[in-house]
Amino acid sequence: MRLLQLFLILFFFSCVSVYAQGFMKVNYTEFTGDNVEGKIFYKNINKAKKLFERGELQSEECLRLLLESNNFNSENAELNYNIGLCHLFYGKKDLAQAYFEKAKELKQNLNSEMYLYLGQACQYAGDYTNAILNYKIYTEILQHEGGKKNRTKLQEVLMYLEQSKNGQILSANQAEFEVEEMPYPINSDANDVLAIKDGSKLFFNSDRIIDGDKKDRKKEKDLRGFSVVLINGEWSNFSVLNDEKKSEELPLLVAKVDENQYLFYDKNIGLGDLIFMQKDEKYWTKEMDAFFMNKKKSNESSASFSSDGNLAVFVSDRDGGQGDIFYCQKDDDGEWSKPFKMNGNVNTNLDERDVFLSKDGNVIYFSSKGHNSIGGYDIFKSEKDDMGQWGKAQNMGIPINSSYDDCHYFPYEGDSFLFDSNRGKNGKFDIYTKKLIVETVIKEEVEEPVKQVEKLEEAIPVEKVDVLPTVIPLPIPVVKKVATILTTYKIQIAASKKEIKESELKKLYRGKSEVTSSYDGEWYRYTIGDYESLEDAIYFRDRSGVERAFVVSFENDSRKKIITNYSLSRN
Repeated sequence: MRLLQLFLILFFFSCVSVYAQGFMKVNYTEFTGDNVEGKIFYKNINKAKKLFERGELQSEECLRLLLESNNFNSENAELNYNIGLCHLFYGKKDLAQAYFEKAKELKQNLNSEMYLYLGQACQYAGDYTNAILNYKIYTEILQHEGGKKNRTKLQEVLMYLEQSKNGQILSANQAEFEVEEMPYPINSDANDVLAIKDGSKLFFNSDRIIDGDKKDRKKEKDLRGFSVVLINGEWSNFSVLNDEKKSEELPLLVAKVDENQYLFYDKNIGLGDLIFMQKDEKYWTKEMDAFFMNKKKSNESSASFSSDGNLAVFVSDRDGGQGDIFYCQKDDDGEWSKPFKMNGNVNTNLDERDVFLSKDGNVIYFSSKGHNSIGGYDIFKSEKDDMGQWGKAQNMGIPINSSYDDCHYFPYEGDSFLFDSNRGKNGKFDIYTKKLIVETVIKEEVEEPVKQVEKLEEAIPVEKVDVLPTVIPLPIPVVKKVATILTTYKIQIAASKKEIKESELKKLYRGKSEVTSSYDGEWYRYTIGDYESLEDAIYFRDRSGVERAFVVSFENDSRKKIITNYSLSRN
């Protein structure tokens, strides 16, 4: 079973095991009334039901038919409920909330599962308060029907309830930064996962189809490796990661060990093993199995090493069929110890996966469904104390984590990072990174206040004196050439210590004026316009559409003052 496919299948069934009810029958008369056109849409609803039962591959067409029918009649509770199901099962899950709420508004007692589904839709949307409310209602319904009879359902709903409570707490302490999807060609409409940045190169895995793929590839859609290179701020040189000598695709790249050695996951060895490979200028070659981590009747899917190569952490399902994190240490003779299972501060009775070890070996990042997850897999970290013990796992918080699956955290270059999540528009996994914050204000300068003229004391009267006229010779005037100072004004829309991509600038400023950039050795500054009067600059600043834009004065093209405390309006 392929690694990602296995994960997706298990994930799907774990999410829907409490789903006892499928499509609801839409009453013909209520939906169509006397409208002839309504009969066509009613047939489409029945077609959509069959497509829904066939699974995810037919879900796009299913949703299209349902939404078209909803455009004809949006006041049918059962139809709104079915659209919510389609979004929740196969699409962007948070979009289900509006349709379940509409169904609840139209028929509050439509069925009991509606409260479960609405709770889940709210949880995926980050609306944890309403998620908790609907989960509590559903819990009371199950208990009323019989606690013993509904024990399995109750356990799962209580887990969702706990996740939503965790979400409430983490939302109150949400980080100030944002995350965003990596651009094409890194992300696509397929699953894109397991990104590793190696200098200017980025390795990642995807199950996308590309030109030239054979029929078997198009049918199976297995994960394989790709690479791109960062050139002038753009990701380019997209290529398949393969053995150039044999023209065979490589296993899944999961970690970099040192400058020449990488770690791969090979699903075709045993139940899935880790292997070392090396790369020279042209070819990838297999070095050896990671024998000290692999076990014959288990699956080892992820690993990471400290920079000195003396500590390895890895994921294995050797204890009980679920993923746990283990570690090995190298002794003075270069021999690896037997694997040790990490303590309960890291491992839980649920699944752990996708491990990454900091260079100094003192921090471990991993994904887990346990601890204080807010839904699905969350990303956690654990730090080693002075006694060498791993501390209690800490949730990395929002926005890194969500109610979707968030996996494979890869930190690099300061506070930058990469991770995988299926929170995107089509429910597939995409690779996310920390969003570049465009700084639009560096500092504010308050213009010096005009000093008040001191009040002169009353004039002292002087006795009248007769003054005889005296001719005083005037000196010959000396004419000094004074350089002309030309003052102009520009509107600064952004500044950043990193060069801002053109695509980001277009998102920030959507006007027609040309954006001019300058660099002073520390800051990249971006301005528009070149105005002779401050009044004009302020007028166009207020209409630039950039919230924190400000005016900068220039004298003979030399930057002088930031002007932020002026505003005006024109008719």
